[in-house]
Amino acid sequence: MPKGSSGAAAATARVTYALELARGASHISSTLSPETERRAIVETVGEFCDLYGETKLPLFQKLLAEELRQRGKKEAALAVAQFKFVCNCTGQ
Repeated sequence: MPKGSSGAAAATARVTYALELARGASHISSTLSPETERRAIVETVGEFCDLYGETKLPLFQKLLAEELRQRGKKEAALAVAQFKFVCNCTGQ
């Protein structure tokens, strides 16, 4: 896939998932401990997976990690990027 189309896919996904990205980044950023951060990540990723399915999850996680980095939450961004989730849903 050419680089341009990958960037276009990310830009389209950023717009499509804007609400989920903003909500998830806010939720994860507001946590006060590693335990609550992990729960927030599980909730955010799980809700996304329920809505859109597992195939779209890697791109969402990448965009969510970028959003967290922009908010100055580097450790949370790394946790999101490395998080492995097993989706038991069908999504859209």
